[in-house]
Amino acid sequence: MSKRKFLLNFMLLILIFSSTVRAYTLYDHSGTSLDNIKIGTAAIHKRVSQYNRLFAEAGARYGVDPNILAAICMQESAGVNYSYRADGTSYPAWGIMQIEYVLVPDFINFGLETTGVKWKSEDRLVPEKAIMYAAHLISESLYHYDMDYAKTIQSYNFGQTVLDRIIKAKGDNWMSERVNAKKYADNWKYEKYGDAKYIENVLRYYHKNIVYVGAKVRIDGKLINFSSQYPVLWNDRTLVPVREVTEAIGAKVEWIEETQTARISKGNTTIKLPVDSDIAYINGEKVQLDTETELINKKTMIPVRFVSENFGMNVLWDDSTRTVHLSEIA
Repeated sequence: MSKRKFLLNFMLLILIFSSTVRAYTLYDHSGTSLDNIKIGTAAIHKRVSQYNRLFAEAGARYGVDPNILAAICMQESAGVNYSYRADGTSYPAWGIMQIEYVLVPDFINFGLETTGVKWKSEDRLVPEKAIMYAAHLISESLYHYDMDYAKTIQSYNFGQTVLDRIIKAKGDNWMSERVNAKKYADNWKYEKYGDAKYIENVLRYYHKNIVYVGAKVRIDGKLINFSSQYPVLWNDRTLVPVREVTEAIGAKVEWIEETQTARISKGNTTIKLPVDSDIAYINGEKVQLDTETELINKKTMIPVRFVSENFGMNVLWDDSTRTVHLSEIA
């Protein structure tokens, strides 16, 4: 081998190695169970990239970092758990390992509620459906554990009931009991159960190669749970589903179908927000918005700052956690 070729190969190895040990951080990880856990130590399998669109869409809809969603699905199926289409071509069935038989009824109902079509048990092998359902499960867990991704990832492995028992017994030292999870379960028949390294196995696949557009809202510190569409960052503005946020601040929401307008009222203030428009009306007076309202997944999305401030709320944006903090003006 020539000296030049040797140097080129050596430089390539350094480049590859440096990419595998690159450290990443997650929004909201500071001060949670993820502290001191290394994130992002291996490349996501190449097969994952063909589903980046699905991860991005599901993450935006359910407020889940799409890179974490991809990493969990990668850990669950390892990219080799194949299903087959009607034409005989194969595809990896991402994340289906945790959609077990006990979850099938919920999975089927989830399909009906979100698409209007009753899914079948075997549909959990379809990436378009499995990924969306996985995002839904993760989203519910994130709300339950107040955005602690480590607990959320582990609950995807053990189940929320078992993990809650471990946390109750061990408190902040709950990770030390992961390997002994069986003693906290009353429904496992296995002699051994629980992967003490599950969180690390998921996080080693984590890479920030899928754009995350999600955001969160807290009112007086309490996280708001959104059922079927989470807030998104749109043109540097946070758009939120109109009903959950406005009702949480004590306002009344009405939908006017004829004009495709959301009407929000509280006290002596009424705001009308037509969809796909950058115009609003406050007590009948026309006001120019700095972003348009949007209709996303059949949810009317409105600019949170404009509406909240006009109803007497303080609005603060925390970029490090991608969170809108709302509080009553004193």
